[in-house]
Amino acid sequence: MQQPDPSETGQGVAGPTPAGRDAMNRVQPQASTQQRGRDESRPYEHIPNGVRKDAHHVGFDWFAVGVVIIIAAVFAIAAHLNTQPTTSLVPAAVLSATGCGLLVTALRKLRTFKGAGVFEAALGGLFLAIFQFISALSFPGVLQALSADPLSQPGFFTTWGLVAIFSIVFSMAGAALGHLAFAPLRPLPARKSARSEPTDNELEAEDEMENAPESIEDTDQARDDESQDSEDAFVDEQLPQLAQSGQQAEQTSSIGEQMPDSATPARSGVSYLITILLLGLAPTLVGYVFAAAFDFALTHNQYLPGPFPTLRLLSALLPWQVPLPGPGIPSFILSQAWRIPLFFGNPSSFDIQALEPFLFNGAALGLLLRTTYGQDHQDSAIKLHWGKLLLLEAALGLVLVVPADLWIFRGIQGLVQFQGIAIPIRALEILDPFTFTLNLITGPLVCIIAGMAFARLKRA
Repeated sequence: MQQPDPSETGQGVAGPTPAGRDAMNRVQPQASTQQRGRDESRPYEHIPNGVRKDAHHVGFDWFAVGVVIIIAAVFAIAAHLNTQPTTSLVPAAVLSATGCGLLVTALRKLRTFKGAGVFEAALGGLFLAIFQFISALSFPGVLQALSADPLSQPGFFTTWGLVAIFSIVFSMAGAALGHLAFAPLRPLPARKSARSEPTDNELEAEDEMENAPESIEDTDQARDDESQDSEDAFVDEQLPQLAQSGQQAEQTSSIGEQMPDSATPARSGVSYLITILLLGLAPTLVGYVFAAAFDFALTHNQYLPGPFPTLRLLSALLPWQVPLPGPGIPSFILSQAWRIPLFFGNPSSFDIQALEPFLFNGAALGLLLRTTYGQDHQDSAIKLHWGKLLLLEAALGLVLVVPADLWIFRGIQGLVQFQGIAIPIRALEILDPFTFTLNLITGPLVCIIAGMAFARLKRA
């Protein structure tokens, strides 16, 4: 009598031995464990200092704005250490705007990696301009001279309006730039060969699964009840091997799926140097744009252009200069409070106001490096060494100071223009080799001190 096909009745292969069930059950926990590992290796899931996605705080960061306000107020007060306004009084807020935005982004990343904090940066840039405006008005004789000279009022308020606009806009740009520059790198695309090409174990497992039902069906037609029992034993013996082959195939597939996460590229030292070059040249580029806007405002208000190039405002990035004090009359002090290119230089050899852009940028870089360094690695224990931080801060300080130092050191050629007549005048020398060298030392030094001090701030 012909026996029914076990594959049709659901008997025989449906009841594996306990060893076979144990072998097959081990596949699912390992797969779920690997899937859990893949989910936890996404960017920002495991980052330095143990901050996770669920630790994000969404809201306006008043702490970052408060830090910017304190720094801006201190420098505005320090500007009155000199009896006359320095050349950095007007452009200081604009040249510090990108650093202000960077610092806001860095302080925000102490609490959350979500968002760049552009609104906080805009408010911080506004306070930069407001404190400098108050400082300009509080110099002796400025308010009296401004009320007695109606011709200077349009230029005065137009200039400070430009300062406020540029401070807000470029503070927002600095926040966005810092957020993008220190964002986690995207993972490399997955290799198709890791999953599309089957392995030898997979091919053997598929052949065994395909041939097993055929061999059982041919044997059933020729065997009696006694041979059926031996076949059941054979199936029970083969099931653990099939389960082991399926386990190996699942592990191979899991490795292929995990490759995009493990293939996330690490940020190289060259990448950090390019980022520092971009951040360090930002104040100089902002100075060029602001100089063009200031020249347009002078022409629009029908003022005579200054005797020296408006790009002299880049001297606001130089804390050491040869002192060239002017007369202490109210009209001259008023002109110093809004006219950038004039005949004279700083009243003293050291201008503390010029340190503001270095402080903002150095502090922001230190915080960003300590907060985001190692986020591209799955090992959250990777930390930034102080030696590397010191080197990057020094590089930032040099990039900030070198363009302005070289531009001013060669001398500023003057030109008096009146009704189409241009008369060359003597070049203005406000740097000598000694002050040139001091600037190259002071800029990196301030960045190093600010960066190392702010890098010690702890995460909330």
